[in-house]
Amino acid sequence: MKVAILILSVIMMTTKVNAQGVSLKETQLYLDEFKEYMNIPDNYQFQSVYNIKVDHVPAYLFRFEKSTNKNLQGEHYSFVISKKEKQVLGFTNMDKKYSSIKMLSKSETEKIAKDFLLKWDKSFANSLENLWIERHDEEIWVNGVKTTIAGMKYKCYRASQNDYAWVIVGFDGSVITFERNVKWNNSEHKRITEKWLHDNWLVDNNLNIPTEEQTLKKLVEETFVNGALNKLNVEEMSRGFHSDFAILIAKENNLFRLPLRDWMTVVQEYKNNPQKVKSGIRTLDYTIEVLEITGNTAIVKTQFFRDTKLIITDYLSYIKYSEGWKAVAKVSNEHIINPLQLNL
Repeated sequence: MKVAILILSVIMMTTKVNAQGVSLKETQLYLDEFKEYMNIPDNYQFQSVYNIKVDHVPAYLFRFEKSTNKNLQGEHYSFVISKKEKQVLGFTNMDKKYSSIKMLSKSETEKIAKDFLLKWDKSFANSLENLWIERHDEEIWVNGVKTTIAGMKYKCYRASQNDYAWVIVGFDGSVITFERNVKWNNSEHKRITEKWLHDNWLVDNNLNIPTEEQTLKKLVEETFVNGALNKLNVEEMSRGFHSDFAILIAKENNLFRLPLRDWMTVVQEYKNNPQKVKSGIRTLDYTIEVLEITGNTAIVKTQFFRDTKLIITDYLSYIKYSEGWKAVAKVSNEHIINPLQLNL
């Protein structure tokens, strides 16, 4: 019996919710659709979008974060939208400003919630029966401190579908959270529909949304370290480098620029030469360090080693575009003369 319990516990701890990351580029239409209804605050930047299912309905989970108090259980703006109908199933704005202890009255909450629902979907709004209006709390971490986000919750029932919806209104009259089509197990007093907008649920279900630093570090490894070097995945380089990227090289008092296309040609010629590949000149040990991310800009430091000896230190400048991070420039310090035996 104890063995069975132990096995079940391990299974529960290791079970992951089914979510797969996709690019903003291929889901831009869904973001545009959401923006027809709501404005995402300017101080939130795109973080990730995932393929998910909500009660077996294919959907996308979008997440936006600030440059501070980010990552799971931090400040975030997230929304879920179904793929087929482009129906917004919910959104939430977990912003520290809603930690205010002020609450609107029930009558104020009712008016704001009703107006919101009617503007959002009149037919849907008219199918709802309000059950109650009460204060609702969520918790996030702000500067390392657990912080309560609060609003007035306007909870409704839709008899035709036997599901629930609610609107949570902040102290300033803005809508913090909206969710619809939520299935509930009344006998067990628990929610059936997945809680994709709730970070505590994501953590409990082992969904590891990568941090901005992890995302950038992975990109550097795939498109630079294993693109221009080690694995010679030349075709990957254009994914991580802007088309106007250049390596900047000091030539006495002048500045020589090696454009991306010329750099890729150098790598491809090396890859096409079996003798050079066998030499292992471009096969190096490395470290990657994200030095700083400020909004949509970043600096990354890479160091390359041959036989444990440091031979190159690179600094790459990145800008985050709608399709993701792109390197725009690179400067290097060579600790030995011409370590890659280039003739530029």
